[in-house]
Amino acid sequence: MGLEREQKQRPAGFRTYIIVCLGATLASITNIYMCEYFGAGDPARLPAQVISGIGFLGAGTILVTRNNHIKGLTTAAGLWCCATIGIALGTGFYSGAIITGLVIVFSLRILSMVDKAFSRYHKYINLYAEFTDSRFTSELLQYCHNKNYEIFDLDLFPSKHSTTDAISGTATFTIKLPDASLRHDLLRELHDIEHIITLQEFKQ
Repeated sequence: MGLEREQKQRPAGFRTYIIVCLGATLASITNIYMCEYFGAGDPARLPAQVISGIGFLGAGTILVTRNNHIKGLTTAAGLWCCATIGIALGTGFYSGAIITGLVIVFSLRILSMVDKAFSRYHKYINLYAEFTDSRFTSELLQYCHNKNYEIFDLDLFPSKHSTTDAISGTATFTIKLPDASLRHDLLRELHDIEHIITLQEFKQ
């Protein structure tokens, strides 16, 4: 899991996943040892704290870029699941840990390709644009009106260096297409809008 994340240059890589799994395993073994050594206690107490506590580490891998693109959710979920694998190993549930690990690797490797394949059939497209003039907004709305496209969640972020005559900045918005096959036409035509200098698609 860590190698797969590292190949995609994600915040948590090979070493991070190993350390998380080892820590969760040790917590489980320690809890069992304490129960056997002292003859009392709850064998699930420390693993329960690991499951809730790992959320803080996962939250640190989630980033929101300047175009409102959220990154790191899969890495955070992987770290949390890696901790549960460590708990399973520490308690001796080896078959569950191995099967879960294999399913996670399958999800990261194979299902990501399936997700990309299905994205071409989505009628909704999320876009980030950089513009040089405030007239970009009216041109975009006029374009969508002419094409009978629906536009949602248009957020504008003016540049700090903009003047009162020509306000530049960035924008994020969502467009609903009547047919998913129009995605490439939409991107090509939006690039032709005069005041757009950068345009890219992103996932929510």
